[in-house]
Amino acid sequence: MKKLDRQGAGSDAVVIRAARPADLPSLIPLIRAYYRFDHIRFNPRTMKPALERLLCSPALGRVWIMLDGARAVGYVVLTFNYDLEFNGLEGIVTDLFIHANFRGGGLGRRALDFVDDYCRKRGIGTVELQVETANTAAQAFYQKIGFTRLDRVAMSRDVKHQPGRAPDSIDLKA
Repeated sequence: MKKLDRQGAGSDAVVIRAARPADLPSLIPLIRAYYRFDHIRFNPRTMKPALERLLCSPALGRVWIMLDGARAVGYVVLTFNYDLEFNGLEGIVTDLFIHANFRGGGLGRRALDFVDDYCRKRGIGTVELQVETANTAAQAFYQKIGFTRLDRVAMSRDVKHQPGRAPDSIDLKA
């Protein structure tokens, strides 16, 4: 059975395409909604420049936007990591958000198929993601489509840098 949104359009009618810098005004509200959903602090002053940088720097990753006509209904972000455990370059899905009206109809699976296809074509053999512990529905979905739970605890810490100044590039020789 096809999941329908309130206007009656099927989730399979949604177009998924690579996001462009011009999509920034449509992506920011989606990111805000995702962060609200997962109780992540959202700071528009830092989010906008970080998203612009990602959209303009293919070496950092990719963003795909999901559109029902002209209306943005979801997005997925893939960034890159180098990990010896996974034979080098791996993809990390940092964000996957779909408006509630479009969930359950295969759109999440389609979005992750885009990610997989992209990675496969570039020789990236592993895709990793994180999901909130309390979000059991997302965990069940990810397991259903082939993700396995790693026996790890994700941890992070802020690395302080000079206030108001983000590096334009990283000197890997240092």
